[in-house]
Amino acid sequence: MSTMPLATVPCPTLADTIDEALAAALAGRGEPCLWCGGESLAVVSADIWSGRVALRCRECGSELSGVVPRYLREVPR
Repeated sequence: MSTMPLATVPCPTLADTIDEALAAALAGRGEPCLWCGGESLAVVSADIWSGRVALRCRECGSELSGVVPRYLREVPR
């Protein structure tokens, strides 16, 4: 018998959280800083064609950059 509950809520991984934060920044939505929770993330650079985004928090100075996965850049029909 399995000890796993029948109804479980999937926990997002750190990679999922980072991808969603980068996708939100690329789309122009405001996201809190992943490290300090500050609301003043600045987009340093963004390329909509490649999905590459670089962010910097104005409060704690942390930087985050990466490429948004294609499935997060596509517009659902």
